[in-house]
Amino acid sequence: MVQSSERGGGRFFYIAGAITVMVMFASLSSVSEKIGPASIPIWFAALGAVAVVLRGPVGTALGKRIQGDVPTAELSPEVHETVFAELDDLRVRVGELEERLDFSERLLAQRAQQEEGK
Repeated sequence: MVQSSERGGGRFFYIAGAITVMVMFASLSSVSEKIGPASIPIWFAALGAVAVVLRGPVGTALGKRIQGDVPTAELSPEVHETVFAELDDLRVRVGELEERLDFSERLLAQRAQQEEGK
């Protein structure tokens, strides 16, 4: 199930998209006033681009989201075990790297002390 906090993030994109479309049409209106009938092809191109985007996967995803068909990220228990096993392995490897880094830093500090002593 999708948490309400995750839904709020999706709303931001809807609002940002709506604002973007409004700014685009306001800009086209402004251009239309300045160049007159020559802006008709620009309008067709803009509307065509919007239609192409909305008929593709983006439009399909938006339609599903509006209908409430939000995919959930439920994984099988085997996947959970595999992911946790990999995570444990990575933790062990990071621990080993930390030990190697500490050892290297100690060696460099010893060399610096020996050079200062000479």
